[in-house]
Amino acid sequence: MNPWGSYPVRDVGGAASALSPPGHLGRRPTLTNVMIIGGTVFRREQIARTFHRESPLRGGSFVGVDCGADGDRLRTGLRAWTAGGSAPPANPLQDAEEGTLYLERVEDVSPDTQPLLLALALRLQGESVGGGGWPCAGRLVVGNPRLLSVAVSEGRFDPALHDALDKVRVHLGPGVATVGRG
Repeated sequence: MNPWGSYPVRDVGGAASALSPPGHLGRRPTLTNVMIIGGTVFRREQIARTFHRESPLRGGSFVGVDCGADGDRLRTGLRAWTAGGSAPPANPLQDAEEGTLYLERVEDVSPDTQPLLLALALRLQGESVGGGGWPCAGRLVVGNPRLLSVAVSEGRFDPALHDALDKVRVHLGPGVATVGRG
């Protein structure tokens, strides 16, 4: 049995919205990376926004990046952050300072960007790797239409990055969001 449980998803005005995730997820000493799998783009973003709203970072910005359509902006921001240089304009990492960076369609992150994203994911979990002197996001939430383990098995996604992102996993199914450890 899943100790984290299943949390119903209700429709409000025709749009699915998630009930609050378990309260203890937002009160962890470090803000755990969250992976949201399945459902629609809209539902994944709503769940990500719920994690943001229920966290200590709710006063910060929620910044979403579509890794397929806007991967270059993410790559530029990550490169500047890991090099310790000045932040480029419209940098999603800096825009999400003290807030949540949400990466939609994370399996579309290019192979050359994956090590940079791994450095960010590890840094946000309290490990001292990479990163420049300017601020960056306080929490990382990723969404994807299918399990990232498929992209890992196909050799398109770094297994270490998958492990770093898959700390709390939310599976979206018809009418239910199942929350568990990755």
